[in-house]
Amino acid sequence: MSAILIESQYIGSCTYWHCLLQATSIVIDQEEHYVKRSFRNRAHILGANGLLRLSIPLERGKHQHSKMKDVKISYQENWQALHWHSITSCYRRSPYFEYYEDYFKPFYTEKQELLLDYNLSFMQTIAGLLKIKLPISKSDKYYTSADFIGIDARSYFLPTKIIASDFPTYPQVFNDRFPFVKDLSLLDVLFNVGPNTSNYISSLPFKF
Repeated sequence: MSAILIESQYIGSCTYWHCLLQATSIVIDQEEHYVKRSFRNRAHILGANGLLRLSIPLERGKHQHSKMKDVKISYQENWQALHWHSITSCYRRSPYFEYYEDYFKPFYTEKQELLLDYNLSFMQTIAGLLKIKLPISKSDKYYTSADFIGIDARSYFLPTKIIASDFPTYPQVFNDRFPFVKDLSLLDVLFNVGPNTSNYISSLPFKF
């Protein structure tokens, strides 16, 4: 894959990470206007009752008219404790949760002002655990699709969009209750597959 222009995501879905791992260079769009109902501040995990949607609350205002680099996280409610409780409830029985939990817990105790900084810090933590170095830069201006040399993947991965590709399966915590659920956040793969996460993500049959 060539260079990609893409948004920052909260944790990031499996297909999102597949694109990151395949790209020769990654340009994170910080000049785009914030897009509601997207993975920019949402993530999907699998719990005892099925799909669980995590959402980072944002400070009130017309974020759809704000540049992504200016969008601020709201701490009026203790969403960090709620998200961490959900993650531990979903994955404490998984094979690798205890191995990785200390790397992620700070994201649910320490506060960052900007959503973009939070997402990028999360991304770099995951990359470190995968033992990869992502060729990331931030956009220096707003690019139209015609301006950017490479693939414009902004808003390609959305919570409401179904990826048609058949995914290879892996053991999930609640596979005794549900059939395999594909394309969850990367944490689902990491906690269940551990060191083989990079190989799994790279093997996905997804293509633009």
